[in-house]
Amino acid sequence: MSVKDILRKRRSVRHFDPNYTISSEIITTLIESATKSPNGNNIQATRYLIIEDPKLRDSLLPLAFNQQQVVEASVLIVMLGDYQAFDKDNIIKIHEEGYQAGYFNEALRDFLANAAINYYADKSHEDLKLELTRDVSLASMSLILLANEAGFETITMSGYNSKNLKEALTISDRYLDVMLIAIGKGTRAGHKTVRHDVNNVIHKNKIV
Repeated sequence: MSVKDILRKRRSVRHFDPNYTISSEIITTLIESATKSPNGNNIQATRYLIIEDPKLRDSLLPLAFNQQQVVEASVLIVMLGDYQAFDKDNIIKIHEEGYQAGYFNEALRDFLANAAINYYADKSHEDLKLELTRDVSLASMSLILLANEAGFETITMSGYNSKNLKEALTISDRYLDVMLIAIGKGTRAGHKTVRHDVNNVIHKNKIV
């Protein structure tokens, strides 16, 4: 199925078969492919927190306004951005690995690493938050498309109490929570939605 077909058929599914299991191997494969998503300066800041413990998922249900997919979907993933990915040591390590893999020479390694370090050096916390939100969102979209391609249904979730969820999962301020993703076998199709005509969302040269 083409990406175009997946997007055309994709629905946000909220009703899942709670008895359907997706193996860890399949989820790992999907995530491995999603890690190839575009990300700023290749700092690879996206983290995937998979919530497997049923009791833990039960505790998250009221924090997500009792959305049943939290407990019924086969897989629940908290999509996180890691602020430590901006650290100089991480940037140098990643570019050194690229050099060792033969993807570029020493000069380009140093140029890319220094460019990334300098790019993030003076950014505010809000700037870095935007960087993480952008990168994690790109990876999230990739994961959704990959899961749909594999025959599963999905839904992204921003409807939850961020502070309480991070406390329940003991997620430190090192990480930015961007969204939840539920993956599984749907028992009821998601409803269709109306989208703007493409000519209403395209602007050229200026927008008012």
